[in-house]
Amino acid sequence: MIAALAIAVAATELFLGGISKNTVSQEEFDQQNCENGWILLMQTEQMDHRDLLSAVMPSSELYASIVDSLSQEEKDALPAEEGKRYPLISHMQRDEDYDDDTVNIVVLGDSFTWGQSVTNRNEVYWRLLETSLRSQGYNVRVYGVGMLAANSFDELHWLRDTTLTEDLQPDLIVIGYLYNDPDDSKTEADVLRKSIYVQPDEKLRPALSVLERFLPNIARRLKTYLVAKTMYTAPGLCVGNEGGSSVVYAPILKDRCYHKFKREFIEPLDAFAGECGVPVVLMPLAVDSGETMLTQLYQPLHELCGNTKNIMLFDSTHDFFHGFASSKHAENYRINIADLHPGSAMNRFYAQYMEKFLKKDFADLLGDPAGRDLNADRLTVNEALPWRTILERVREDADEAVYTVRYPSLYETHPIWTFDLPYYLTLPIEKDYISFSFAQPTDLAGIELTGEDAEDFEIWYQCVNEKLGYDDHTVKPFGTKDGGVWTDDTKDRVTRLLIHAKCKDDAGADLTLRIRAADRQK
Repeated sequence: MIAALAIAVAATELFLGGISKNTVSQEEFDQQNCENGWILLMQTEQMDHRDLLSAVMPSSELYASIVDSLSQEEKDALPAEEGKRYPLISHMQRDEDYDDDTVNIVVLGDSFTWGQSVTNRNEVYWRLLETSLRSQGYNVRVYGVGMLAANSFDELHWLRDTTLTEDLQPDLIVIGYLYNDPDDSKTEADVLRKSIYVQPDEKLRPALSVLERFLPNIARRLKTYLVAKTMYTAPGLCVGNEGGSSVVYAPILKDRCYHKFKREFIEPLDAFAGECGVPVVLMPLAVDSGETMLTQLYQPLHELCGNTKNIMLFDSTHDFFHGFASSKHAENYRINIADLHPGSAMNRFYAQYMEKFLKKDFADLLGDPAGRDLNADRLTVNEALPWRTILERVREDADEAVYTVRYPSLYETHPIWTFDLPYYLTLPIEKDYISFSFAQPTDLAGIELTGEDAEDFEIWYQCVNEKLGYDDHTVKPFGTKDGGVWTDDTKDRVTRLLIHAKCKDDAGADLTLRIRAADRQK
């Protein structure tokens, strides 16, 4: 029996080691961090500088950079009351794509809603939701309103104390909730933000130390279980979870923290929803941190919202772990190994989950579908990166789009914190490039790219992985090149173009970009 037990323990250790995540070298981590960790995304092509100042500012340096680019007249016209502004990420279509009967859905949140490090904002979950619903004929417009590091109290402020609801006229408000959202570091910081890691009971430490030496995989799983169990015995404690170089703090909704959250967020939000007559949904967002811990972190919300009159709770945790989570999606849960924000798979899941509860519980609000695709029937680029890239529309129709583009000089830099970084993106192709994202994935027939000050071009693309149902960010060279014309006969639905230009003296260039869609009748 002892031998059988030893064999079972050894087999368990090997099995757990086999399903553990691969270790990542420091060099690979640094490269991944550079790829997305420094990318600050602004929807500049859609908005002028004054609008940008009402949008999300990822850093004070970027904010100052934009302010410095304004004329004195524009600076004088800036809103005087800083607190009355809200972080509006505009809808991604043009105003003429909507009509007076359009249902307005406003989605609030933090960096998950803002789309931190996402290199194609059309992948953020609220945007995917709109594209999917409109493709089925539902006449909706979805606004994403998010800010880096925003918490529940910030989001309540946007609703009650700014002109957000007056400006956007929502028919439904959805708040994307994460487990650290009750953290209001501006008040009661000593209670809510403690840099403390929960450890298993002191009595178990010696046994765990021995186990970690000889059976590290079993010890790791046991310690995770014990930490998850212990964290709910310490009132008001914050738990730190290491992921790459980041630490995420999760305030436990117990005791003082619970009552503060109820008093200062849940009850005022319930009152606001009742006064304005707009349904409010609180949607806890699943993350791949483990079902047991996440379920317990979100459990107090069920009790809190169950005692309200005007707040509905739709918790995505169960649907994620029992319907979506699988090894085929795991590599796309996060941006990359160095960035814990949702990647294309998680954003797709959030959108699908929202669509599911909207159709079930808000069918009357959505109305009957029109029986046709309501997305814009034109080939259109609606985002250019990096943020200073200047793209101007010349023509857009169903078959062809023409743009003029300013390719920035290699000498231009972008101050971020204590670094001067180039405006260009570089990874994963390891060359400077600018990128253009399509409002909807599009099968392209060809591209023509010209510019007097450019000596050569290279074009890559990303597309929908049809087996997964979303862009897995695989980069491929585009088509066959003949001079400045590329032709392509693949059936890939392109989501994003990556263009490298070799400019004379590295001084930048004015380019003309002509894009042709494939024949839709074929």
